[in-house]
Amino acid sequence: MAPDSQARRLLTLDDDADVNVTVCLIAQQIGFEARSTTEPAEFFRLLACWSPSHIIVDLVMPNIDGIEIIKRLPDYNTPAALIITSGLGSRVVEAAARAATESGLEVAGLLPKPFTPADLRQLLAAPSSVRISHSQNVPVADDSEEQFAITEQVLAQALRERQFTVFYQPKLCCTTGHLVGLECLARWQHPTQGMLFPDRFIPLAEGSGLIAQLTEQIFVQALEWFAAHCHGQNLQIALNLSAKTLSSPEFPDWVAQQCTRLGVAPQQVVLEVTETSSMENPVATLQILTQFRIKGFSLSIDDFGIGYSSLIQLARLPFSELKIDKMFVISAPYSEESQKIVSAVISLGRALNLSVTAEGVEDAWTLQYLKDAGCDYAQGFLFSRPVDGEAFLAWKHSREPTV
Repeated sequence: MAPDSQARRLLTLDDDADVNVTVCLIAQQIGFEARSTTEPAEFFRLLACWSPSHIIVDLVMPNIDGIEIIKRLPDYNTPAALIITSGLGSRVVEAAARAATESGLEVAGLLPKPFTPADLRQLLAAPSSVRISHSQNVPVADDSEEQFAITEQVLAQALRERQFTVFYQPKLCCTTGHLVGLECLARWQHPTQGMLFPDRFIPLAEGSGLIAQLTEQIFVQALEWFAAHCHGQNLQIALNLSAKTLSSPEFPDWVAQQCTRLGVAPQQVVLEVTETSSMENPVATLQILTQFRIKGFSLSIDDFGIGYSSLIQLARLPFSELKIDKMFVISAPYSEESQKIVSAVISLGRALNLSVTAEGVEDAWTLQYLKDAGCDYAQGFLFSRPVDGEAFLAWKHSREPTV
């Protein structure tokens, strides 16, 4: 059944039949069609054939817990907004919400038990969330992707045929809303499988020794596009570095040569490094990153805050920017712990004279929170998902003032 974009349908999974009846009555009072079940199998059957706009999942079930349900939801490619309920306490519910968002699901809210009818009505009556789930607005390969085996030979052929392309996501100033830069993200436009995302091919590229060739293709393509379309503009382009490229002593010179060839100033280029990748070969990494800084490039520590070595890497490596892990940013609207972590990272960055960028900004509340906390820059679906070059230019043009 094709989903009806206008239908407001609530599907509830709770082992307490009385709770299910109450939830359905409340939902129907505010214009929802509502169904409920105590059985996971029936829940997934209704999810597939009834196309709900909202789903409520209780974390505590007799034979299967809510996390198992959440783990299976992406398989159904549902755009439904997820509401998580439980009597286990806020920290458990918030952790489940983080697991859901990291799986690409849209979390509309949390409903700790006991809850009042007003609590439920408030969640259901709210305007559609601005969060974009993994299944929305993103090119997705067809079902055959599940069976498509990516081998070293397939990857090598894709490199020879230059099947890889670059998507761009804007980076904006939190205070002014002005565009300040863009991050480049690799995509594989496979001739039969559609658009494949980095988690499908980067690990194999790193393990097979093809990552250097892939990195060079992406860097050249991105820098050529940037030189052609952003010349003379006060913008920066951010490119991601694999851990494997941080062991190549020739790499800084190669990147500098490409910039010289294209007329791109090193000061316009930000190289993003995850904290885990900077640990693989600490001595070589320190040398190479220092070379980049000497040449004028900016360095950003990506996904800051998720590893035990965050502070150590920040202290020993010459970073100029830190990017807050989007896990904390996405969950900030409903997690006090995440809010405190985000504020602490921003304060740390300011104390170290580093610029701070928040990834995963998906709603106006989060943007305002970041502005109030002193964050410098923001990226996220609130502004734009990653798009191809043509779509990025159209987005950019739409924001330019008209005379």
